[in-house]
Amino acid sequence: MKNLRFILLMTLVFFVTGQVFAQGRFGKDSADCVRNLSFYQDYAKQNNFREAYPFWKDAMLHCPPTASQNLYINGVKIMKYMIANTQDAGLRQKRIDTLLNLYDTRIANYRVNKGDVYAFKAYDMMDYMSKDKVAVYEAFRKAVEAGGDRSDARTIIMAMQTAVDAYQDGKITAEQLIADYNKISGYATAQEKAKPNDEQVKKMNQDLESLFAQSGAASCDNLVAMFEPSFDPKDKDIVVRIVKMLGMNECTKNDLYYKAVEAYHEIDPSSGSAFALGRMFLAKNEIDKAVQYYKEAIAHPEVTEEEKERYLLELATIYLKDVNNPVLAIQTVKQAQAINSKNAKAFMLLGNIWAALKCQGDDEIAKKSIFWVAVDYFNRAKSLDSSLAEEANRFISTYSQHFPLQQDAFMYDVVDGNPYTVNCNGITEQTRVRTRK
Repeated sequence: MKNLRFILLMTLVFFVTGQVFAQGRFGKDSADCVRNLSFYQDYAKQNNFREAYPFWKDAMLHCPPTASQNLYINGVKIMKYMIANTQDAGLRQKRIDTLLNLYDTRIANYRVNKGDVYAFKAYDMMDYMSKDKVAVYEAFRKAVEAGGDRSDARTIIMAMQTAVDAYQDGKITAEQLIADYNKISGYATAQEKAKPNDEQVKKMNQDLESLFAQSGAASCDNLVAMFEPSFDPKDKDIVVRIVKMLGMNECTKNDLYYKAVEAYHEIDPSSGSAFALGRMFLAKNEIDKAVQYYKEAIAHPEVTEEEKERYLLELATIYLKDVNNPVLAIQTVKQAQAINSKNAKAFMLLGNIWAALKCQGDDEIAKKSIFWVAVDYFNRAKSLDSSLAEEANRFISTYSQHFPLQQDAFMYDVVDGNPYTVNCNGITEQTRVRTRK
């Protein structure tokens, strides 16, 4: 009898404890909660979201948020299906609101990576609320703030892109965009420090800089205001960012840029710092020093072929415009073409250099033959890059007016279409004869 009483007592204890436990996790409607959880999950496993929906909806009604995290994970799939199959605009919006609330409730009740969950929400807002650019911008900003330097590259880029979109639509100020860029790029820079050899991380930082540079908010005044308070000549990271961003936006005529470039070269002499110094002295019209640093940048052992090509073309332009030495300019462009023979801008530059040549001698045909070569180069440039066609055609039209007259060419035994060797100040080119009637 005592044993029977003990068994009945223990059964009662386990029953009451189980009920209390069930009510704790599954709420006061624990039976309805558990039943609907089971039913909706059976359908959800089969991707039968239409049948799962009413049971999931009842589970959301009867279960407390702590009943199951899958209620919110699977709920996203179910609601996306229902939204896709809802025609009524009002009902569709209510379902979108429900979907977005699922993310907030999940974050509030479960230990999750908030950055990831907020990012999921932001991408859904971009899909379903694309016209509300401010809301989408705020969602991505919240996602990267929650994720910090653990945010994935795509979300970091989208946070910047939506900020730029909001700025260009007049929804946020330039000051806000600059603040956003500073914060977002800070997370990206931290990732690059942690993974210096990760190409995806490097590209992410480059894309961020490009987005900001092209936003329209990156005026010289704004950039100086953004960077000046944080400038430290001994902090390599901030020095490099200042030089890069100000240089990219042609903001090279201010004290901050000069100080940053000098600090850059002092901290880590390199091809890039020599190039930046060259640009700086060019902006200050100290041409000899500019040429000196361009040459140093080009000759640096760590310069890439792409950088070397760009530096050579800029140096050639200096030789043409500032040194007034077109022969040296041509020789420098040819060095760049040895790296990349299909750079259309190099051909444009050669066209302008040849058009600027002043040939010695009394032969008028020889003097005017430089314009045949110039036009050849402009034609070559537009054949390689159609975006240059308008500019190239304008030069072609201008310099074609300097072709010799047909009757003058005849006197020198020069005939249209014939090959012709131009020899001007020791520079030779093969071309063909063209005259004006």
